[in-house]
Amino acid sequence: MRAFPKPYGETRPLIMNAGSSGTGQAFALRNCDAFFTATSDIRASLDAAAKKVQEVKSQAHALGREVEVYTVGQVICRPTQKEAEEYHHHANVVNADWPAVERMLALRNITRKSFSPEEYDAKRKFFAATSIGGFPYVGTPDKVAEELATLGRAGLRGVALSFVNYLEELPYFRDEVLPRLARMGVREKPN
Repeated sequence: MRAFPKPYGETRPLIMNAGSSGTGQAFALRNCDAFFTATSDIRASLDAAAKKVQEVKSQAHALGREVEVYTVGQVICRPTQKEAEEYHHHANVVNADWPAVERMLALRNITRKSFSPEEYDAKRKFFAATSIGGFPYVGTPDKVAEELATLGRAGLRGVALSFVNYLEELPYFRDEVLPRLARMGVREKPN
């Protein structure tokens, strides 16, 4: 059986692209409606995130284009900050996929040969804790909602979120974080 889906509502589909390299970003700006970026600028501060969004939009304008900016992140949300941080450490550091982490580091020329054992180990742990699945939004519902709202205030159009265990974590996020985002005005209230 074959399907031949067509755009809905006489529109074409939204075209998105991710790219952290200059080449990847240039491709997205020339060809796409939306751009995923996951640079450290996005999490550094509201001002730094807003500056990155403005930089991407300005580059698109220079090409005569409009581009929305998105990012990615991993949510670990629990009733207490301590529970969230402990689970984040358990899932992302204690049980990290170390061969995958090391491969990703090697692609950035971060290897055991280029750093002392202590420096390399610190970089491995930092990368596992902060870079797999996007930036970690770790904390209570209030903290996670505030961090996501901050991204919205900086001009980001959206965040592609991941969870360690969708079946267990997504309902809690839906029930606890989404209503907070609606009250903050960065998400529409459900009907």
